[in-house]
Amino acid sequence: MKKKLFVSNLDFEVTTDQLKEMFQGVATILSVVVATDRETKRSKGFAFVEMESEDGATKAIETLNNKVVNGRPIKVCEDRGKNAPIGASADGGEGGGGRKFEPLPPIQRMQLFRRKRKLDPFMEDPSKTVDYKDVTMLSRFVSERGRILSRRLTGLSSYNQRKVTKAIKRAQSLALMPFSNVQNH
Repeated sequence: MKKKLFVSNLDFEVTTDQLKEMFQGVATILSVVVATDRETKRSKGFAFVEMESEDGATKAIETLNNKVVNGRPIKVCEDRGKNAPIGASADGGEGGGGRKFEPLPPIQRMQLFRRKRKLDPFMEDPSKTVDYKDVTMLSRFVSERGRILSRRLTGLSSYNQRKVTKAIKRAQSLALMPFSNVQNH
């Protein structure tokens, strides 16, 4: 029965032919696929080798694992597949060398620094209105360089953000508010 092997920590210059020669010396192989980047066509540093038999695959793992190729020790192990959990092998047993799933204790799972949500001041207090003449209120929504702050920073609703932006632009054009607060020296 055929067995698929995963070869990692490959040098980026290693070719499919070099891998074929290396694995063919140990046991008979069916195919070799070196993973390459789609855009650069350069190797990603790992490959898949399909062996003809399981005992040939175990022999290849024993002889070629940690073998130095182009100055890098390659790692050879069974392919666990895409959907296999970390630490488990393809046949469902416990794999060696893989990381085991360790759930975090409840104190570490909770969010340590919860962002305080900024509330829209016009929604909290309906008596407040956006007025272009109220420069002190509008200056809270402008940076020191005269830029209107985004909703993410101000916490305003989209409706009130548009109203505030319109009021700031109107106040700046009527010279009630400066376009920037930075003085040039």
